[in-house]
Amino acid sequence: MEMERRAISWEDVPEAELTVEKRGDGRAVIRGYAIVYNRLSQDLGGFRERIMPGAFDKVLGRQRGRQDLVSYFNHDPNMLLGRESSGTLEVFSDEKGVGYSVTPPLARADVMELVQRRDVKGSSFAFTVASGGESFSSDAAGPIRDVREASGLYEMGPVVSPAYVQTSAQMALRSLKAWQDEQAAVVVPTAVSLRSWLRDAAAVWAEVLRNA
Repeated sequence: MEMERRAISWEDVPEAELTVEKRGDGRAVIRGYAIVYNRLSQDLGGFRERIMPGAFDKVLGRQRGRQDLVSYFNHDPNMLLGRESSGTLEVFSDEKGVGYSVTPPLARADVMELVQRRDVKGSSFAFTVASGGESFSSDAAGPIRDVREASGLYEMGPVVSPAYVQTSAQMALRSLKAWQDEQAAVVVPTAVSLRSWLRDAAAVWAEVLRNA
């Protein structure tokens, strides 16, 4: 299954603002939400997206102690901030969304400073969607993808310039195309049936007029 990546900016979603906090042992941690529920994204290239409440609950339960979630700075594996297996990354889920608390190594003090100075604008996360874990609808502004159940969560961490236009959404675009094809298949027979009904009605009226 193809991995997708999304980003969220606290300038668009204030709940996603990152903070630097002190742990009980005196170490500093970066804390914030990478996923906020019930928020429509910007255009992802033909659709908008909404993560539904609880979409990651099952996968977090399954992955706990099995899947080694990591946190990078700016998606860069060379800028590792922490990972679950070492206890330097903690992921939490609540009614607001899915967040993380990561304790970077001392060598990443510059990242801490960037967060404190608010130069870092948000977070990103990498995930996969379960089979049947999405649905589509549309409003006046276009198609909407609702993610209802994820099948994997692999990475989350701070990014300098979170932008939806930088996301990888090819998997979602293929699903969108399939949904649009289904909608077209429903509309076409309806239109054909309407034309047939009008043709039959016209024939009936013509016969009535001839016999009048």
